[in-house]
Amino acid sequence: MGKAQDLFDQATRYYDDSIELVKLMDKTFQEIAFRNDPSSRYDTKITLAQFDWILQAVLLSQALSDGNFDRLERQFVDKITDHGDLLGYIKNKTNGELALSWDGIASLSASTQQKLVKILPAPLDETCDSFAKPLALLDKASKEVDELNALVEYIGKIGACLAQVDGRVTDEEAESAANMVVSLLVARWQAYMR
Repeated sequence: MGKAQDLFDQATRYYDDSIELVKLMDKTFQEIAFRNDPSSRYDTKITLAQFDWILQAVLLSQALSDGNFDRLERQFVDKITDHGDLLGYIKNKTNGELALSWDGIASLSASTQQKLVKILPAPLDETCDSFAKPLALLDKASKEVDELNALVEYIGKIGACLAQVDGRVTDEEAESAANMVVSLLVARWQAYMR
């Protein structure tokens, strides 16, 4: 348990850094975009929840890639975020038709878990666009820092910690996480930067 806790603590530091980046980007975007209309500003908690849903989807995809959603992986994916819960979001988005728990997902067959991973981007589509568009536009205007790269790097570091939690690091985990990051975040972000 000591090694798993150390990995989680390390991932938490990366998560905190990513949250600070998202907060800064969202604050900067809103200051610019709503300079003449401050009443249009929104609560940054919305953006932070969106990031959490995306992060949990990436980590869930990674954890399910080997067909074994280990207890420590379930705890990691569940506890790493502070602002949003993917399973609550999915339940709300599907009007309660898809009410999942982390343990329930673990008890699904490997083929059903893979089906879940394949359909996961659909309920997140609108949220991912809402998250990516303003931040990508800010990233496009900023020449000093590549915010997308920084955010993807944090997600990768968190995923690397998750990969080690169950003691089995596989290429499938890295590939699954990378595919989900591209699907949910990178492709959208880059489209808005054109």
